[in-house]
Amino acid sequence: MKPKDYEDYQKNNVKASKSPIKEYIQIYADMAKKLKSEDAPELDAVKRNIKKAYPDEIYFTLIDEIEMPVKLLIKEPGKDYIIPVFTDIREYAIGSAKISELFLDKLEMKVITPDDIEQMAAEDEHFQGFVINPHSQNFNMDRDANF
Repeated sequence: MKPKDYEDYQKNNVKASKSPIKEYIQIYADMAKKLKSEDAPELDAVKRNIKKAYPDEIYFTLIDEIEMPVKLLIKEPGKDYIIPVFTDIREYAIGSAKISELFLDKLEMKVITPDDIEQMAAEDEHFQGFVINPHSQNFNMDRDANF
């Protein structure tokens, strides 16, 4: 979601679900399904658009009582993890409800930026990346925001 859209949502409680990256991810998924390959050269322009849109938006994630992000372990046993992020309020509402069922802790929303994600990557070697809209689009990016 663009920061301005989030400000409007906070001020006016306007339904805010505008997210260019969400739209590009949907185009990517639709094309990859038709092409039957995520390596098809036809997807290169969409990949560039995703990469370009990523740093211009803010994201929503879940934190626990000690304000640590919800960590989804990559494999058991292990310490490597990813975090779920959501592109807009609607995606957050759906995804957070489903993720909250998996955790006993009280979870709350936190707004994070690509800079916050970059800082997590720099500070924690176990942080491997994030999954965007895990219960609808399920699009993974690594700690450096690459596919």
